[in-house]
Order: sequence, then C-alpha cells, then structure tokens
Amino acid sequence: MKIFYVLVFAGIVVSSACTRNSDSSPQSGLPSTETMMSWISDIEEQGYRRPGWPADEWTEKWAVDMFEALGLEDITLDPIDVTRWEEREWSLTVWPKGQPDNVIKLASWPIPLSKPVEELTAELVLSPSPADVRAGTIAVVEYPLMEMPQAHIRDDVATWSYDPDGEFNTLSQVLPMGERFQKIMDPEAEAGAAAYLGILNFPWQTDKYYVPYDSKPRDIPGLYLSRNEGRRLLDMMEDGPVMARLSVDAGLTRTVNHNVYATLPGRSDEWLVIGSHHDGPWNSAVEDASGVAMVMAQAQYWSRVPAKERPHNMLFLLTGGHMSGGAGLHDFAEKHKDFLSNDVVAEIHLEHIALAAKVVDGQLVPTDKPEVRWWFTSYIPRLERIVGRAICREDLTRSLMMPSTGWPRPDAKRPPTDASVFFFTTPVVSLLAAPMYLFDPADRMNMVDEKSLLPVSRAVIDIVQELGSETAKSLRAGQYTPPRSERLSSGCDDLNSMPNR
Repeated sequence: MKIFYVLVFAGIVVSSACTRNSDSSPQSGLPSTETMMSWISDIEEQGYRRPGWPADEWTEKWAVDMFEALGLEDITLDPIDVTRWEEREWSLTVWPKGQPDNVIKLASWPIPLSKPVEELTAELVLSPSPADVRAGTIAVVEYPLMEMPQAHIRDDVATWSYDPDGEFNTLSQVLPMGERFQKIMDPEAEAGAAAYLGILNFPWQTDKYYVPYDSKPRDIPGLYLSRNEGRRLLDMMEDGPVMARLSVDAGLTRTVNHNVYATLPGRSDEWLVIGSHHDGPWNSAVEDASGVAMVMAQAQYWSRVPAKERPHNMLFLLTGGHMSGGAGLHDFAEKHKDFLSNDVVAEIHLEHIALAAKVVDGQLVPTDKPEVRWWFTSYIPRLERIVGRAICREDLTRSLMMPSTGWPRPDAKRPPTDASVFFFTTPVVSLLAAPMYLFDPADRMNMVDEKSLLPVSRAVIDIVQELGSETAKSLRAGQYTPPRSERLSSGCDDLNSMPNR
C-alpha cells in the first residue's frame, strides 16, 4: 500500500459563492487529488475485481485497513452470498454449409453467465428479432449501444440541469447499455435458439462486454464478437448458409463476498450514509475504484472533524457483489430496513468519476471533459435545492438532476444505480456517470476524471453540512409525488436566491 498521509483538520470553510474554480481544497481535511488517485491506482492494479476474485478480496481488506487508520468505529465485514463467474477457454469456428474444409476461426469472448458447453455445432441464423429464431440453430444478433441526445434528457427527463456552456444542446451520449439492458440473449433462448452470437456494434472495436451481471445463469451458451469479426461473419452468411462450432469453458460458483462499513458519531441521534460499491468487472478504475476513493475521502475528512461538529452520525458503506446482481446492496437494504426507514436522514451514493471518451482508429481515447453527471435525487424539493446549490458552488458542469422513477423506461420504479433500492426507504442522492466504456477492459486509470475528484468531494461535504438542519422526519415530510407542478429552473439563479443554510 502506498504511504498514507494524514492531513490535519484545520476548520470548515463554507462558500456562498456560485462556484469555486480553484483546485485547492477549502476543506483541508480532504485528501489531495494525488492521494485519491493513488488509492484508485492501488485498487486498479490488483487486477480483475469481480466478486469472489482475489483483487476484490484485497480491496475489502484495504478498506478495513483504511477505516482503522482513520480511527473509524464499528468496522464491519458483513458476509454476502455472490455468484463468481470466470471464463477459462472458448473457441468459435465457422464454415460454409457443405464445405467443412473451409473453416475460419473467429475471435470471440464468452458472454457472462452464459451456459458452458463442451462442443456445439449448428447452423447460424441472422436474427434481427426473436421472431426470426429457428429452434436448434445459433442466433446471430447485431447489438448496438443506446445513444441519447442530452437535450432530450435535459428537457424531458431531468428535474434540473447545470450546463453553463450549453453543451447539452448538441451533445449526444453513448450509454454503456443496449435496449435489452441485462437481457442480452434471453429472448433468443426463449425462442428456442441452441446458442447466441452477439455482434457488438459499438463505436469502438471490442468483443469484451461484461453484461449481463445479474447473477442469473443463462440456459444457452453465448459468445460476443467485435464489429470487425462480426462483419466477416455476416459477409460469409450473405453468400449462403453457414455452420458454426463453439465451445465455452467457464466457472460459475457461489461464494462469499463482504459489505464493508464503519461509523463515526455525530451531534444527533440520526444518521447519514455515504456509500459506493467496491467490485468491478475488470481492473475498472472508474467502475468503481473511483467510487471507493470518493467514500474514503469523505471518511478521512469527517474523521478530522470533532464529533460535535458532524451534523449527524455517519456510516461509510462499501457494498460487495455489485457485479452479482447488486447482492451487497440488496443484503444491506434488507438487513437494515428499519434503520434506513426511520433513523437515516439521507443516503449519498458516489459512483464513477469518469472522463467522456472518443473513438480514434477504433480505440477508446479519453477526452478532457467529464462524462455527463447524473444526480438521481429523491422527490424532495429541499433536497433538490441542496444538491443543486452544491453543484453550482463547485461548478460541476454537465450535471443533470435525474428522477428516481420512470427512467430509463416509463415503468422503472427505481433508478439504474447501485443505490436503487435505498430509494424505497430513505431520501437518496445518487451520483452516477455512465461512460460507454463502463463494462469494457479499457476502463483504466486514464479514464478517471482526476480534476473532478476534489470538486465532487467538496460538493458532498456541502450537501452533508446542509443536511445538518434536517431530521429524518422533516426531510421526508417534503416529499412529493411526480409530476411536480413547479419545475426548478435550470442553472444556478433560482437556487442561489434561496438561503445557503
């Protein structure tokens, strides 16, 4: 572990200005940008951090050690059951039907949670929709990512936005999910396909896409192909029927992961929870080593504040099993339902401090812009204004305050974040960026939005400070049922007309 420098607390500074553009921290108990980046690097360099893998077990121990070094209390490793998936060997060969000597080997990668198979041979059928599937054949499906114009999200989805440069007028974001979300190959399996080949029609070249991760084993084998390899296959299929032989050796076992959490006492009997998850699909610097670092930064800062100056008791939570259907989130929410419902003023969740990326020669390259920041916020006007003011003070551009229901589908009862089920029991602020590379091995250190680490950390401190005047009962009392009759005006003017405290 790199040397951990303890920064001495020297007082709380609250700014009432609209923005703070300096990268120096007015809250001197916060770790520096360099320290936070070193934490992310320490975690990222351990390797693939999937549930049950050694790198994730290392991260759990690292978190415990850090909590102990900071003097936190009630440090807990709470075991949870997770699904451990590991790819081992796989292959895909194809040939024109009736020409078994003209075999071509195509590069591919096993779809997570798909069924292992020693060997399967069948005819390929292009399946633009499940209705095109022929029972017993291998379905070939072109699978793109969703793309959303941010003007639409700003005008038709978000409850408030902060975009002083007007980028949302023209910005279109490629999301890390396709329209099927976790149900990548399910429709073809239900239609009787013997196997599934997914051609990843992504803006960059990749055949590694860690979706689904809902912990549910699939009934048929499946492989991903890159756009280029998929094009080779489709060209062959245009010339006539094609046969394929595939094999997949992958391990799927149940094992134990942990939720890691610790506490600090405050001046009230009620609580604030600050959380994220500690696992990820690959080395995953953004998903979610960056979230771990953000939670640890808050733990360091508030550990330097005298207990009587902490607005409430504080619980710092790092859940496990995010890549196993959110196992840690669901376990914590179920075990602590009464606590979340009655004693918690709010839960603040921090995921993915990410740079937007562009594609150059088929490869992902980070830009100097933050990925669009979604702030999923409970339907409470007081809380919405608190969050909006914090965003404005820190000039966190490309920010959208998002609804907790009704998106990305109209029937969605919770948001697509690691904090999703907390919204059922307690007020929540859930920060999430969703860069297109989120489930790709390209998520390395160069994708972390280094310049945002301190401003986002300061914004969270501002939110915590303002929540000091609230109780669990008072904050919940202002909750409304959407749609809201009066929409917040975009930008800071409307928010800054309100008192800061």
